[in-house]
Amino acid sequence: MARLMRGRKKRLILDIGASAIRLCELSQTKAGYQLTKYIQKEYNSDPSLDEEARKDLRQKTLDTLLKEAKVRTRKAIFAVPGQSVFSRSRTLPPVPEYKVNQIVRYEIQQQIPFGLDQIAMDYQVLERTPSGGYEVMMTAIKTDVVEKQLEVLFAAKRTVDVVDVSPLAAYNWLKHAGEFGDQGDCVALVDMGASTTDIVIERENQFRFTRPLTVGGNDITKALAASFAMNFSDAERLKRERGFAPTGDPQRDGKGGEAIGGVLQRMVSEIMRSFAYFRSLPGGGQVNRVVLCGGGACLRNIIPYLQRQLGIEVRIAQPLAGLAIAPPAQQAGEAPEQSSVVLGLALRCCTTVPLEINLVPPRVLEAARRKEQAFYWALSLTALAMIMATVIPVKAEENKVVRQNIDQLRKYISLYDPKVAQSVRDVRSRVPESQYALEYESAKFAINSYKNDVKLLDQVREGRQFWIDELLLINELRPTTGGMWFSSVETRFLPEQQNRQAHHNAGAQQAQNFPGLAPTGMVRSSLLTEGSKKADHKNGGGGMQVMRPNALVLNGYAESYQIVKSFVETLSGASRMLPNRQYISVKRVDFSEASVQKAPWSVLYNAPANTATGGQQQSSQDAGAWNPETDQSIYSFALVVEFEQTKEKPKAANSPQGAGGSTPQS
Repeated sequence: MARLMRGRKKRLILDIGASAIRLCELSQTKAGYQLTKYIQKEYNSDPSLDEEARKDLRQKTLDTLLKEAKVRTRKAIFAVPGQSVFSRSRTLPPVPEYKVNQIVRYEIQQQIPFGLDQIAMDYQVLERTPSGGYEVMMTAIKTDVVEKQLEVLFAAKRTVDVVDVSPLAAYNWLKHAGEFGDQGDCVALVDMGASTTDIVIERENQFRFTRPLTVGGNDITKALAASFAMNFSDAERLKRERGFAPTGDPQRDGKGGEAIGGVLQRMVSEIMRSFAYFRSLPGGGQVNRVVLCGGGACLRNIIPYLQRQLGIEVRIAQPLAGLAIAPPAQQAGEAPEQSSVVLGLALRCCTTVPLEINLVPPRVLEAARRKEQAFYWALSLTALAMIMATVIPVKAEENKVVRQNIDQLRKYISLYDPKVAQSVRDVRSRVPESQYALEYESAKFAINSYKNDVKLLDQVREGRQFWIDELLLINELRPTTGGMWFSSVETRFLPEQQNRQAHHNAGAQQAQNFPGLAPTGMVRSSLLTEGSKKADHKNGGGGMQVMRPNALVLNGYAESYQIVKSFVETLSGASRMLPNRQYISVKRVDFSEASVQKAPWSVLYNAPANTATGGQQQSSQDAGAWNPETDQSIYSFALVVEFEQTKEKPKAANSPQGAGGSTPQS
């Protein structure tokens, strides 16, 4: 799918979480990136509140935050929780790139029990496999869920530009900050939020897996509220001020440590199950390091606890490391663990990120497109009205000048032909045709006729054929023992079997312009197909079409009739491979035994071009000195050989000696 346009500099960056809303602005400097603005506003996240009450709290908090930030930008980038998004990585087979979208849509439709018109989806090609396939990450979310999240944004009179996914945004920023390293280790990002905990796993410097867990900081708060019989707000304050992860000593942990430990143990079990599932996947592996972020990372003793439970290295992410912080963004330093998501969203305005996902619902995109079209239509109509207001006076002045020119031209015409000038006084009257126009059309017709004749001659010239390959094939098929001589070779066009009689009639009615060309080089337009007529008319032809000769007429002499008969049989179906990997073959041989006539050997010293009549004339001239019955004689012959060129070798074709490599005797 289409990726985001680069250069999105000005966007409203919002991270609307379950317990807080964060806003930031990120700018690029010569030394790197600078956090120019950062504001965080928290609100009551008590799960016991109904949906309308939580929505009202979020709305008021967002309005207060926007008023304090003094941001006028309308288009926003925000993220949806990972638990609402279907995410999968798949390896696709080697297919053309334009088919990847079709396969992704099919895969998502197989996994989600909703129609494609009810979901917003996107995908990203992570890498190409060695076999030429694609490693693809697919994401999808129900449009109702996104639109419900967007209600708060629309109520603040803002529009949406990008809908990202919270754990993927955090991964993008921590990947940019170098938290995963470049050693290719299998590293897991654990984002402990208020309502969910998201896991993102990278292996060999490439995103591999993500999974949301339905355990978060609010579960710890509810456990403390139940243990100490207090409301949610007091339990939340107790967790932040005195809460800690169990140390393993029951007396030291006390009642609070036991309550927190029960929730953390459930979370650790889900994390270990996710790691085990990832190991079983193709391309999976053993996680050897954990990077912790989110509000849950602020819990005391959480790092030793997770290291003890998971048995691997655990460290808290440092999302602000190496980032310049301006004075209006100093609030980010109070809880840096919670800034990964909003910084990842802001990074999309500055550069290309590893995972560029956009889950804007299709209905929202269509509404934005129509609104933009309405704006441009209004702009176009306004511009058109302004143009018309400017053009009309100018056109009126131009029309006045044109009328003056017409009157002046009518005056000049009346000097040459008063009758014509009188008839054109009324614009609706028909202007009489001038004699000069008729003479011009006649001359134009004659010129076009000459052009057609020249085109025909050009076609004849361009259609010349040198017959080198055909003559080589004929020479290779001559008897290797000799005894055969050719007196003349001429070219001829042989039409298809069904058109021979029509072609013969056309040759009898050859064109008057170029006598002698019609029988062998061209045919009348009456013999052309409808498509050929149209092509001939389009090219300016004069009803004649040059046909490429496809046959040779061979006249010659042989020592015996058997040599002639053997030569004809050898010719039939013979073929030869050309340097361009095509084949030239003998399509048909026209031979009549009546063309074989006896002639004296002396005819070879002055052989006529046409042996069919030349041999008989020579015999009659030398009748007193040569007796055909007793004296030694040779045999004249005449035959027509039709050729064709094909890409494949004709079936049952005879290959002449030498066509495969050896050279025949000439």
